Amino acid sequence: MATTPNLPTPDFTYDPTLPGACIAGVRPYRNGSYRLEAETIGSKFIVHNYGHGGAGITLSWGCAGKVHDIVKDFLVGTQDTKVAVLGAGVMGLTAATRMLDLGLAVTIYSDRKPLETTSSKAGGQWAVSVVEYTGKQRELTDIIKTAYTTFKASIGQGFGVSERPNYTATPSHNLDIVIQLAPGLIPPRKSLARLPFEGHTQPGFVYQTLLIEPPIFLARLEADLRARGAVFVNRKFTGKSDILASVTENILINCTGLGSMTLFSDTKMQPIKGQLALLRPQPALQYLYGQNGYMFPRADHLVIGGTFEVGVNNETPDPTVCQGLVDHIASQFGKASVKPLPDIHIHHPDHAPIVNPAIPVA
Repeated sequence: MATTPNLPTPDFTYDPTLPGACIAGVRPYRNGSYRLEAETIGSKFIVHNYGHGGAGITLSWGCAGKVHDIVKDFLVGTQDTKVAVLGAGVMGLTAATRMLDLGLAVTIYSDRKPLETTSSKAGGQWAVSVVEYTGKQRELTDIIKTAYTTFKASIGQGFGVSERPNYTATPSHNLDIVIQLAPGLIPPRKSLARLPFEGHTQPGFVYQTLLIEPPIFLARLEADLRARGAVFVNRKFTGKSDILASVTENILINCTGLGSMTLFSDTKMQPIKGQLALLRPQPALQYLYGQNGYMFPRADHLVIGGTFEVGVNNETPDPTVCQGLVDHIASQFGKASVKPLPDIHIHHPDHAPIVNPAIPVA
């Protein structure tokens, strides 16, 4: 009987103590749903665009399109020609791009450069990960359609986007959401009699999705914005009153992510820390892998992740945790001993309600 040939096996050689080998970020998770809406405070028209959990990059272009439409409608009744974007992560940069498309003068305020933001610490798979959308199924459908088609159209254009298969041992909730909400946007998953890897004997699934490489994508967005005249201002705000008093623009796009917990007193915001192990790049690996964690081969690194620390709001990496992530994926390939999932692992059963929220009935 014919056997499925194995795809290349990763080299799991790793030293978590090397500079930059272990990094940590904090997902801007918002209980109930992300926030994408406008409010008026005095003379300020504020569009909030934050709380996207682990799906910021995935949803970015779609949310930016919604922001564009909200501001476009507002411009009908005003003479304003300037807009302030708060935050230089992926939500801020894509929203700023769409504000330029409206012909507005754009100033981006942030206390971090784009490649220092939480967005730069993302793995990069296009999937609806760790984000709630209660009551927003139709809106989310529009968002993911716009986001996916925009990303797909940018393949080969220097944005760090490529098509990749993702092999999983069990159905991927993050991608099944897309298949259910927007049938036909991505191909349906295929069942496999065996995952095509060394050390694997069990059946699994393969999805077709996109890989967006944050270092390339964010750098390209920033370069394009600067070339089009957007101004970047290094500024750390202390609260809403500080923003309202010091930002001269009357149109504000709030893309501060977890910062909105403090800046706009949003008690629904909840930090969820995640850590990544960054191994040497391995160009022969042209697939994504998700089995009790995830592995994304990018041009800059082989990225391995899978931690989930609810309520932890610091970006201090733990080399021991990163080594454990590598060892766990390596064990699936028969390259390390198998150990139980730690309670901070994203696929630990305790985290299922947030990681895999039920798809609401429309």
